[in-house]
Amino acid sequence: TIPEREKHIYFKEKGEDTTQFLPSAHVETIPGSLSERGCSYCGAKLVIGGVLKDTIQLIHGPVGCAYDTWHTKRYPSDNGNFQLKYVWSSDMKEQHVVFGGEKLLKKAMLEAFAEFPDIKRMMVYTTCSTALIGDDIKPVVKEVEKELGDVDIFTVECPGFAGVSQSKGHHVFNMGWMTDKVGTYEPEITSPYTINVIGDYNIQGDTFVMEKYMEKMGIQIIAHFTGNGTYDSLRGMHRAQLNVTNCARSAGYIANELKKKYGIPRIDVDTWGFDYAKEGLRKIGAFFGIEDRAEAVIAEEVAKYESKLEWYKERL
Repeated sequence: TIPEREKHIYFKEKGEDTTQFLPSAHVETIPGSLSERGCSYCGAKLVIGGVLKDTIQLIHGPVGCAYDTWHTKRYPSDNGNFQLKYVWSSDMKEQHVVFGGEKLLKKAMLEAFAEFPDIKRMMVYTTCSTALIGDDIKPVVKEVEKELGDVDIFTVECPGFAGVSQSKGHHVFNMGWMTDKVGTYEPEITSPYTINVIGDYNIQGDTFVMEKYMEKMGIQIIAHFTGNGTYDSLRGMHRAQLNVTNCARSAGYIANELKKKYGIPRIDVDTWGFDYAKEGLRKIGAFFGIEDRAEAVIAEEVAKYESKLEWYKERL
């Protein structure tokens, strides 16, 4: 065992229950090595940014950092799963670590936009290697934006060693997006009731279900942070009247900042589970004074599924 890894490893003896011997997780790990959870860069890219369906996710670092966060999670989208199919890397090698990787980054960015001419949005992530050598990615991003003219690029400066868990990456991404991008786009408002759905990543399509319920209630979702979401919709989050937060651990930060800066209230819901979903819809309905619409949706869903649930309850 590598000495630094001892806190992360336990060899189970015969007859032992693994739940009694869980490895330490909230402690420093070796960047780049597999452990019980990913690094902080992984928290920013794999969990939040990489879920967007219309954005090039360019990782400035060795190709392994891109491969490690290539989406194998069940985050589908309604545009053919663009975000699951591709991964982009500047492909740092030893020579770039020695002499600097900024020129390589610019070349990779221009190549990526050229290969996907319909995609005009990009996120650029630093990794341990590029952060350690001091590559300054923001001036490179400005150069590319000026050169191409019609693109918008977000920088995520959260290398793997920035924190002891993925949560650091969540925080950096949330705060960076709030500072750099929120308020730079005006969404078209089509309903008197508008919300942001925050901390929902469309795992196995749950965002699609939420969208259906909101549509029936006459509520417009301004932005999904970030399941089945788009880059520009997230820039317009300041126009929502309510933030509906599902996973507070990964995206509570931006909900709180939106409340501070724009006065948008936050309610927390849990949409996974029959009773929790009912409670969440009722909370949203009560906020807008459209409880009757919420109850109508609930009644429709109960009629559809409750008998099926009873079948399982009897047998389980």
